[in-house]
Amino acid sequence: MSINRPTFQKKELALSSSPYLYVSKQLKAYTVEINHRDPVNGDLLQKALDRTLERMPYLSDTFVNEGRAFYYAEDSLPMEAAHFHGIRHVGGEETNYHMLDVTFDDHTTWFTMFHGFCDGQGIYTFLETVLYYYYCLKDGKEYEPNGIRTHLDPRTDEETFDPFTVKYPTDPGFKMPEGGLQKKPYSLPETPEGPGDEVRDYGIRIPSGELMSYVKGLNSSPSVVISMLVCEAIQKVHPECDAPIVANIPLSARKILDCPKTFKNCSSRVVLPITGTPMDAMPFEQKAAALRGVLKMQLDPNILRTVYNNVIGPKYIERMTTPGDYWEAVEQSNKSMSMICHDTFYTDYIGSLHTTDYTDQITGIHFLCEPPRGGKLHLNIIEHNSSFQINCLALFDISVYVNALMDVLAEHGLGAERDPDRRFSLPRTQWRDSMGLIETGTLNT
Repeated sequence: MSINRPTFQKKELALSSSPYLYVSKQLKAYTVEINHRDPVNGDLLQKALDRTLERMPYLSDTFVNEGRAFYYAEDSLPMEAAHFHGIRHVGGEETNYHMLDVTFDDHTTWFTMFHGFCDGQGIYTFLETVLYYYYCLKDGKEYEPNGIRTHLDPRTDEETFDPFTVKYPTDPGFKMPEGGLQKKPYSLPETPEGPGDEVRDYGIRIPSGELMSYVKGLNSSPSVVISMLVCEAIQKVHPECDAPIVANIPLSARKILDCPKTFKNCSSRVVLPITGTPMDAMPFEQKAAALRGVLKMQLDPNILRTVYNNVIGPKYIERMTTPGDYWEAVEQSNKSMSMICHDTFYTDYIGSLHTTDYTDQITGIHFLCEPPRGGKLHLNIIEHNSSFQINCLALFDISVYVNALMDVLAEHGLGAERDPDRRFSLPRTQWRDSMGLIETGTLNT
């Protein structure tokens, strides 16, 4: 297969975005689907996208590679808001090699990314700015941005800061805590062994005021309480479960690492043992507060800074800069990724869009992603228009768990409604193929 990729001039090393980690697997797209009250005007959407890239030109970058290293590169080809129903193959010729993409049809827009380019907060910044300019143009007024990144907020180098390029200070004498789970976490027995193409999406809505009042009464947090409720649902379905039920909670490390504006990957994960500890003897109310304490303890800046200083950053640098065989490196990456435990489920508390005077014109938000390796149960949680929306994603039928969760919510006095079940498929990104990495078996130089 001949590769006709244009030549792009490299910029800085793509270290924190670590596309290297994804060479071993053709990653699927990560997409945020936005539903609008009115049909989308494609011309205005393109103008909004252009204004966004004027404000944040680095979002139109692509990747190039030399040896085993990947670099950001300026991509001067146009980024198009394409009239297309659904999600395109981001990173390849179809999107002019851009790592972000925007499509629209009827009342819906899709914002898509390659996860090696940025993380969830990165694409959130992108889509919020596009939507801000779109609604300003559509409604003929300049709305207050209320925290959205616009031309009113001058661009700084902080926005392209690489979290892996500095050494972070820690308290004198700090030592990483020992311990952790002694038993392997519980894995839902229905989880398929192999990959799947179709993601099943089961939606639940809870009134925001009702849920937040309940959470505050427990002196806890939404991610902790929802994880506990999911745990109870799992125990209803599998009362014989005797292994620890664990929630994996992704989070942004920007605040802890003092780089709140970077668009680059800057994330971590908290592993929260819902069962399998002495806290099992506590009543629900006491346990909710205690687990919040466990969560806060894992957010100790010293812990995350030590991980970035001694583990992640040096490992990425070594992989990218040490000469060696490409396929051997791919195999090493595969082994490293396969050792990460994703059981029992993920609770991704996304938060909410910045509230503006046009927020009510956005009628729905869905985060479309492939569940973690092995197709584990994945919950996306977002608050929008006075409701908490919990989307339970999996590669298998989880209706029995969702029904059990509805029962648990009722038992805790929380009124919940089901959204219609849906299914979706995500295209694979094309960044790797566009460079010819798989066809040639070697990284391009």
